[in-house]
Amino acid sequence: MDAGLFVLLTKREAEEYRARVHAARHTRPQLAWDNKSGSSVSIHAGGSALAIRLLPGHHQTQS
Repeated sequence: MDAGLFVLLTKREAEEYRARVHAARHTRPQLAWDNKSGSSVSIHAGGSALAIRLLPGHHQTQS
């Protein structure tokens, strides 16, 4: 996640966070993989973000 956006969230400045994400929605990928956390990240045009990763000790099954 962009450090500046993370700081806004930690300061509970949700409206500013939403405004910045909305303004950058065409330059940011909608879906991405974060190698640092090992998670899939999705950023919606409205500013909501979702990151999902497996908990330690769990493994992904191959089909």
